[in-house]
Amino acid sequence: MTTFVDTDGLPAILCTGVGSLPHVDSAAASHMVLSSLRRAPHATQLPRVDPREQMWIQFTENVPRFVVDLENLSYFFDTSGSPEADVERFYSEYLTIAEGGDPEVFSVSPVYGRGIWELFETLRDQSMRFPFLKVQVTGPLSFALTVTDEARKPIFYHPLFRDVAVKAMGLKAVWLVELFRPFADRIIVFFDEPGLTAYGSSAFLGVSRNDVLESLNDVISMVVERGAIPGVHCCGNTDWGLIMETEARIVNFDAVDYMESFSIYSREVAGFLERGGLLAWGAVRNTHEVQDESASDVIRRIRDGSTLLARAGIDRAVLSRHIIITPACGCAGMTVQDAERVYQVMSELDSLDPAGIFSS
Repeated sequence: MTTFVDTDGLPAILCTGVGSLPHVDSAAASHMVLSSLRRAPHATQLPRVDPREQMWIQFTENVPRFVVDLENLSYFFDTSGSPEADVERFYSEYLTIAEGGDPEVFSVSPVYGRGIWELFETLRDQSMRFPFLKVQVTGPLSFALTVTDEARKPIFYHPLFRDVAVKAMGLKAVWLVELFRPFADRIIVFFDEPGLTAYGSSAFLGVSRNDVLESLNDVISMVVERGAIPGVHCCGNTDWGLIMETEARIVNFDAVDYMESFSIYSREVAGFLERGGLLAWGAVRNTHEVQDESASDVIRRIRDGSTLLARAGIDRAVLSRHIIITPACGCAGMTVQDAERVYQVMSELDSLDPAGIFSS
């Protein structure tokens, strides 16, 4: 497996967000993120502003044969007739971009990404630059297994469109990297894979371990080629050992509700960390309970989790070398007031010494 050298430059501790927020005011959302996360702010996803910011729709512009019916909030790939010419054009554009070409053809327009463009315009107009900037894209597996064809069959099982669906998410990630490159020393890209919580169930019927690795590594390699740092976010329980076999440099897990089940994969976690991989602890609650939580509670949660991993054989020194902290998952389902509390807590955590977090 690959040893990751591109994670060496990350600081000892870094806080960032998962992405989605409950705001309908994109300027307020951007201001909250920028004022709270001083070293690794993130692009925002605002599904309450417009349904086109919903994760199954936001990254689909110029994806061949993708149909969106906003009135009925339905979406699917229309694979009927003779789609070969459309698919051929897609691959021609893909190859140009894979060879270093401009990814603008796969841009996200302001109506599909008001949060993205709000952040871009703020950074541009105020000449802001950060050590890190984090963006997120719908994961290729979750996308291809959730979105269907016109007959309601997941597009992952379509012989022609499966690869289109997977590569499209990578192309959108490449566009985001280039869009925000002027404003950060390094770009972090998370592929959000909520669907992986169903891995091993009937929802993944016919999907092999190799299918998962190939799909994720396909899009990961695209952002690595652009100099970005790739990660995978999953907000539930999954086969973490499988994710750590990918080329993802960062694995973002829910440390609030799934710490114990995550620790089962201690051997795989140890190997991942030794290769230079980093854990992003989803250790800040993304529920109303965050109003009763402090930075000290989050530190205690991470400390307890690290004790659990250490008992399973993972070196504490390796665990504490780098730490990324995020909310347990996205905040779109919260109230704005609760989301603001999440970011207040993360702001307090952002400048801590990780040695203090991991010491007993």
